[in-house]
Amino acid sequence: MLTEGQSPNFEKDVKQIVLGSTENRLVDYPKGYELTYPGSMNLDFRYSPDFVRIYDEEMDVKVYRDTSWQSDVKELLSGLPSPHFMDPTYIEANRLTIHEDKWIQVNGKDVRVYSLTRTPAPGSPEVQNSYTYAYIPTEDRTYYSIYFRSTSFETHKDTIYQIIESFKTVEARGQAVYSLNLEPVIPKWNEETAALYQKICNSEEVIWGFFTPEPFSPKGKAKIQEVEAKLEFKFPVIMWYRYLGHEFPVQGMQEAYDEGRIVELTYQIVAYPSPKNPNFEVLDGVRDDEIRAFARQAKEFGHPFLFRLNNEMNSTWVPYAGHYCLCDPDIFIKVWQRIYRIFEEEGVNNAIWIFNPNDVSYPPRKYNSHVAYYPGNEYVQMIGLTGYNTGDYFQDYTGEKWRSFTEIYDRLWHLYKDLYAKFPWIITEFACSSVGGDKEAWIDEMFENLPRYKNIKIAVWWSYYDPDPRPESKGVPARRYWLDEKPEYIEAFKRGLKKSQSR
Repeated sequence: MLTEGQSPNFEKDVKQIVLGSTENRLVDYPKGYELTYPGSMNLDFRYSPDFVRIYDEEMDVKVYRDTSWQSDVKELLSGLPSPHFMDPTYIEANRLTIHEDKWIQVNGKDVRVYSLTRTPAPGSPEVQNSYTYAYIPTEDRTYYSIYFRSTSFETHKDTIYQIIESFKTVEARGQAVYSLNLEPVIPKWNEETAALYQKICNSEEVIWGFFTPEPFSPKGKAKIQEVEAKLEFKFPVIMWYRYLGHEFPVQGMQEAYDEGRIVELTYQIVAYPSPKNPNFEVLDGVRDDEIRAFARQAKEFGHPFLFRLNNEMNSTWVPYAGHYCLCDPDIFIKVWQRIYRIFEEEGVNNAIWIFNPNDVSYPPRKYNSHVAYYPGNEYVQMIGLTGYNTGDYFQDYTGEKWRSFTEIYDRLWHLYKDLYAKFPWIITEFACSSVGGDKEAWIDEMFENLPRYKNIKIAVWWSYYDPDPRPESKGVPARRYWLDEKPEYIEAFKRGLKKSQSR
């Protein structure tokens, strides 16, 4: 941090603070802007490549710089922050009140401002429920976003507008860097769980897992046994999904344990197709009893399991994503921490918690960065990776293309290798579609290159499909991820297993 009078070294991440009597001025050189803020507020530069945070007990402000994927930036900004927050059904179901939706002039620039307040449930601990989003375009496709969360829009309106109106661009110089120390704080697990975690951390070979729908139903069991017989291999890890309102699957977990398997249990706070977002209810404490009952059953099971909560949050396809939760990753973090504390209170000492972003953040905006959702060192013991080769079935629809294994995981390695280096990693789910390329060669490449990523200890193949959602072809298997779809895929996987075991 640079104070007035010091000479900057623009090879570094330079932030300048100019102190005033009642206001301070922040110059963020790598991001190319300056603004003033109340002198009583604090600064947080730890997430500098993604955002700068300015905060006190009454208000939390984050400043982002993004690049538009549309040539008409104003058109893009007209649809922000999210179409859901402008949908009357969503607004009513989630007790939102819209205060403003307008364009204003700031230093010769058209600035979009959108303000709302969420009315929390009675007894909620949440006090900062008012949001203002300001979007500031520049001469090119770059635009800035300033997000405000406060205890009251009316009380803080003047301060919000003073900060917005003080915003100016400056020459961007230097490189923003993270200042984070992310590492697991190991909880007081039972002896069996602690031993499993150490075994995972110390493993020099990838531990393989498999997903098929309802894996402990008769049909699911039969499918697993069929694939294992073809591979001449038993999967040590099986993945299963549960949702808010479901009971913890004690019987299925026990059956898996008796078979010598570890379960990766995915628990998602969803309630399709209701427009009411259950994550707000969890945030407010409304669903504590359901979560507590789930935790008690996890305690009853007693044996270790991998617990993946609210995966792929940096996306648009799950209701706990920022896209659905007021573009505020802090809501995800608070929901996670609340569930974690309930598990602790109920004495659950057999869950290994997995933080699992998607490989690509969508929408690709800085507020939606994977690290912005990180719940904290005391709440995470493994890092999950999810990166699919989706093939090119939807190429004309979404622009997706065939991606090699290394194209996906080299990028993830580069993103994660420094931030999450102290964690064991798990590819919680992944696969290759058979549409658009050579799936057999993809599997060969996967086995050849997987050992390069030393932090990856477990990998789970998702053996199912994504259907085509379009009315004219609804339900048609689009992304075909089945491992046993063709004999040559099984043979390629079998070859890879034998090679990896002989290393």
